[in-house]
Amino acid sequence: METSKGVLSDINVLDLSQGVAGPFCAKLLAGLGAEVIKVEPPGRGDPSRQAEPFLGDCRDLESSALFAYLNTSKKSITLDLDVPRQAQALKRLAQDCDLLVESFTPGYLQPLGLGYDALSGANPGLIYVSVTPFGQWGPYRDYKGSDIVVQAIGALMYTIGLPDREPLKVGGESALYTTGISAFSASMLALYVRDAQGFGQHVDISAMETITVAQIHSSIHYQFGRIPVRRETNLVQAKDGWVSPGLDTGVQEGTWPKVCQLMGVPELAEDPRFITTEARRANQQDLLGVVGQWAATKPKEEIYHTLQALRTITGYVATVEDLLASQQFAYREFFRPVEDPVFGEVTHPGPPFRIKDEAWQLSRAPRLGEHNEEVLCGRLGYSREELSQIYNTSVA
Repeated sequence: METSKGVLSDINVLDLSQGVAGPFCAKLLAGLGAEVIKVEPPGRGDPSRQAEPFLGDCRDLESSALFAYLNTSKKSITLDLDVPRQAQALKRLAQDCDLLVESFTPGYLQPLGLGYDALSGANPGLIYVSVTPFGQWGPYRDYKGSDIVVQAIGALMYTIGLPDREPLKVGGESALYTTGISAFSASMLALYVRDAQGFGQHVDISAMETITVAQIHSSIHYQFGRIPVRRETNLVQAKDGWVSPGLDTGVQEGTWPKVCQLMGVPELAEDPRFITTEARRANQQDLLGVVGQWAATKPKEEIYHTLQALRTITGYVATVEDLLASQQFAYREFFRPVEDPVFGEVTHPGPPFRIKDEAWQLSRAPRLGEHNEEVLCGRLGYSREELSQIYNTSVA
């Protein structure tokens, strides 16, 4: 792997985290040029290495699409932190580290001599980022969490789904990726504070708090007497998918008659059910019925561009194929190819932000323990014989 160059090219990161949120935070740091050394358990690695789907027909530790995405531009070393000599190697690496990201149960690393207090004693400038479901203290601190648990207990699910049905989960691992972005943002702020004021600190990231903040309107509205409720969807079915026409929300004066003309029903421009935004909102189902008849004969992207040209808040439900073919993404060169010697060219999304003139660093995820010798021998001065002895040491 070539030396990174970027806005964080002078920053060294130890990534002890596993799963999604912590590794995504470290991925963003690596994308900005930081050297990120991922520390994995020997033999099995990060559990995401075993997550489906797998690239190609292989089902091994090097083929998980999730791991390949979350760990681009990183190096991998293997250390069993329960083995004293291997934990000591990590301590030595932490002495010259700017930032450490971990996702262990609160308190787990302390008796191993790898907690914040122990490591910051030898490295006062260390920024130690802990990413957990519920944070480092409180009655839930030792509870287990997952994306659906975080969405549920953070009250996001309470607002999603049909009003007479069970709450629904947002697809994928959206809560964990959002938590990863929160951890990245806090890491960057802590780096700024260290550079400005000269000290590191322990950053505590709670996924529950992140998701509660992400939809804080629920708790704010509640205090003003509005209980959050799930609402009927405002989607209509187009010829090849689904569209949100946005005509029940604010539109510019004079737009509604133009939409009626477009749909071939100019008489509805004066229909009292639809003549104002408030009326259209109160008669949403009637409105969707009218729009739906027109939309059913049109491709969703044509509807999107046509109604957007009339300055309405219109969108369509994109498929993965739509994303990859998007004119907006193509123009901004969002999707990037990554060459892999085993799987060939794999397309990856770009970063969730842009910094002017800053190149996004993107190279394949590392093989398990690929950089053991480079890091432990080259950086800590171990001989190959000493390296072998470290890995042959049994758990004390």
